[in-house]
Amino acid sequence: MIFRNYNIPVYIILVTHLFGLIGLSFDYTREFFLILTPYHLLLTSSLIFLVKFYKLRFYFSFLIIFSLGFFIEALGVEYDFIFGSYQYGDVLGFKYMNVPLIIALNWFLLVFSSRGLANSFFSNPIFQIFCATILMVLLDFFIEPVAINLGFWYWQSIDVPLLNYIMWFIISLIMQIIISKSSGSIPNRFAASIYFSQLLFFIILSNLLN
Repeated sequence: MIFRNYNIPVYIILVTHLFGLIGLSFDYTREFFLILTPYHLLLTSSLIFLVKFYKLRFYFSFLIIFSLGFFIEALGVEYDFIFGSYQYGDVLGFKYMNVPLIIALNWFLLVFSSRGLANSFFSNPIFQIFCATILMVLLDFFIEPVAINLGFWYWQSIDVPLLNYIMWFIISLIMQIIISKSSGSIPNRFAASIYFSQLLFFIILSNLLN
């Protein structure tokens, strides 16, 4: 564990999202900050493993969610039957099977942050799972218009299909079940800072870009 408390990583999360918001808001800095996008996701995800020591089952949960996220995305891009017809752009970095590897990492980042926030609201595991699942779908709702606008991915249809949100709920639910046994080790305050930083980031940026 590098950090003795959660203040420094929380500040890092807040500051990097703020700088990203400013950089992506202006035409003359947007291209540079788009290049930084996958590195920012990598930094945010790395902080998860630097803030504390976790039990081994936490890392197993990470590997399962990472693998499941990539597998589902690969199927979705190739066959169009999971989320709808979509393709990834080149903004998110290296792709394998037409899926940026950072996307699989981002699935875990979303699971982690939403579950930590949900755990601060509820002590019942069932409520935690469903609350975290809803929080993930809510975040995706605000991510979609920004991601499309910035070229993260493209939908064949003009509007994001309803199927996307239905499948997001189902897949998020499965992932929240997977992480349940190790979710008690998630630092709730740190996880909440990630979730709310992303939520506000995409809400504000969506309004600025439109």
